[in-house]
This record gives sequence, structure tokens and C-alpha cells, in this order.
Amino acid sequence: MLWLKRLMWLLSVVYVAYVAILYTMQEKILFLSEPVDQDFVYTFQHSTEEIRLENGDGHLHGILFKNDNKKPTKGIVLYFKGNMGNVGHSEQLAELFLKLGYDVVSMDYRGSGKSRGPLSEQALLKDAELWFDWAAQHYDNKVRVVGYSLGTTFASHVAAIKEASHTILFAPMRSILDIAERRYPIVPAFITRFPLKSYEKLRQAKGQIVIYHGTKDEIIPYESGASLKTELGSDDVFLAVVGANHYTVAMQDEVQKDITDRW
Repeated sequence: MLWLKRLMWLLSVVYVAYVAILYTMQEKILFLSEPVDQDFVYTFQHSTEEIRLENGDGHLHGILFKNDNKKPTKGIVLYFKGNMGNVGHSEQLAELFLKLGYDVVSMDYRGSGKSRGPLSEQALLKDAELWFDWAAQHYDNKVRVVGYSLGTTFASHVAAIKEASHTILFAPMRSILDIAERRYPIVPAFITRFPLKSYEKLRQAKGQIVIYHGTKDEIIPYESGASLKTELGSDDVFLAVVGANHYTVAMQDEVQKDITDRW
């Protein structure tokens, strides 16, 4: 029938347009950046220092939070934050590790805060390595790694190829591809330019991995994080945080006590 053919043609056009929009918009969907001018001044409660690294095709910017304890620092925590906003929002989580006696460095990804440079999966992973190398050089290789949400993909990458003794992942995903398939099941997987396969990286991780995932996570489904349990080693830990959502998982008393006991 002619009307059926026309309907099928229309649906095909709509589908192709939908896929094309997702393909071209995926950077904006994935990176909810909040850029600021280079002379912007962040305000924090703790002592801080701005860190700038050249990355070959732009530059990276981060904030070094310094612990206020009178005792010498235990080392540094390399904190890969989520995809929203900029480093100006990193102090709350950093404070947990500052209280434990560590300095904390958190950074902005390309296009957010004061960091600049073209986006690609390869470039972002190289940036993560660059930050680890900076931390290892300045803190005598006493580097621990923390990732939150999107940041867990970079933390997992660093844990796989660098000498990080301990890595904490808050609300991780199996991969960006996994999240895309859950949210957009009718879209072909090959259009994803940032697959970021954390499950492959965790198989190679050298130090201990501890994962905390809220059972009520509305952003990264608990099932995606829980699927990583099969990739963990015998010394690694996965803790389901009952009732916690994506934004509250790290602030739960049980989580903070567990981190304090371990670190």
C-alpha cells in the first residue's frame, strides 16, 4: 500500500535524523561543561593552589586542595570528578580526604573551567595520565586515585596503567557504551565516539579497587556499576549503598566510615 510505504519512509527519515542528532550532540550530552575565563578566581574554604599543565594541543587546569593538619601530608589524592560544572564544585568531596591527611588535586576536563583543547577519548585518557604523572612527581609516588561518575572511567584507566596503590570509584559505569545502550536502545552502538570501557581497565588494575554504588542511583543505574563485580580481583571490594542516589552516595555515613577505616 502506498500509505504504508510513505509511513515507513517517514519513520526511516525520523530515525536517521534522531541518530544523526545524537551523534553530533554526544559531546554536549556527555560533558555538561561550565567554562570560565582564565582570570576567574575560585573561592574555597581550604588552602588551594592552581595547577596548569600543558597537554600539547591546549592546556589543563586543576585545583590543589591542601590539608590543614599540622602533620606532614600522607600523600595526594587524584580526584576525577563527574561531568557537571567545573572544579569549583570539588571541595565538598575533597574535604573527606583532606581530613584524613591527604592533599587533593581535582581537575577540569577539556572545555570546562579553565581547561582547553579538542575532545576525544584518546586525548582525555592521555590527560588523565598526565595528571597522575604530575602527582607522582610532586608527591614521591604517594598517589591514590578517586573517581566519581564519569570520572570513574579516567580513574579506572589510570589504575590500569599507573602504579596507584588504592583506587575508589563512586557510582561507576561499566562503560559509556553500556549507559548509551540503556538510555537509547534503538540507536546503533557504533555511533558512540567515547566508549570509555571501564570494565576492560579494571581487569588490569594493579592496586586495590573499592567501589561504592547507591541502589537508588537515577543517573548511572546500579546494575551498570554492579556488573563490574565480575572484573574485580580477590582484594577488591564492591559495596552496595542501600537507598543512596547518585548525588548522595559519597556522603553516606557508612561510606565515609568505611573509607576512613581503609585509608
